[in-house]
Amino acid sequence: MLKLNLGCGSHIPDGWVNVDYALGAWVAKLPVFSTVNKKFRIINFDWSDKIYMHDLRKKFPWEDNSVDVVYSSHTLEHLSKTEGRYFLTECHRVLKPNGIIRIVVPNLTAIVNKYMQGEIPADQVLDELYVSYESPHDSGLKRKLAPFIRFPHKCMYDTPTLLRIMSEIGFDVASKYAFESEIDNLSVIEQRDRTDEAVIVEGKKISAHASKVSSKQLDPVTVNP
Repeated sequence: MLKLNLGCGSHIPDGWVNVDYALGAWVAKLPVFSTVNKKFRIINFDWSDKIYMHDLRKKFPWEDNSVDVVYSSHTLEHLSKTEGRYFLTECHRVLKPNGIIRIVVPNLTAIVNKYMQGEIPADQVLDELYVSYESPHDSGLKRKLAPFIRFPHKCMYDTPTLLRIMSEIGFDVASKYAFESEIDNLSVIEQRDRTDEAVIVEGKKISAHASKVSSKQLDPVTVNP
């Protein structure tokens, strides 16, 4: 069974092809840099040299109808709107008919809700959206390296929007809660802290691109009127 973990970061569970293209994944293959990073913590976590390297903005290297499961957590939002749609289209192409896809992204609704309730001041909204390279806690070195080691969010989603987009591409999709899935042993790959205030959509590949969303479920976080 071929299972892809797209945008894996440092989380590389066994039994999955763990794919990333971040600088950390590249330099993990350089023993000298790995030693330096352990001392100076230029990159905040350790990357594995076992990651499969691929730029997810480009055509996937897997054949049509060859993949059983696609899982992607907190990756789609780092792609532009156009790149994100292409990414999802490639997921559809490589999945087998009835193959499962599960996408987890930050929930724009939750951030807006906090702002509307006064929990986030206006001048911190962009920080919550993670659309900047900057961090107030950065050292001088990290400020210079930020454009190379940070990947700001380029597109945000709520549940209805992601359901619509994936349905238009040709997935039979539904909103899910954390660890609610048809994927076997999901706990191996799904991380609890990555599902907090997140949009979680899971579905299957179907042949008709004009499909409708099969199951309408309320977004777990709703905006107050």
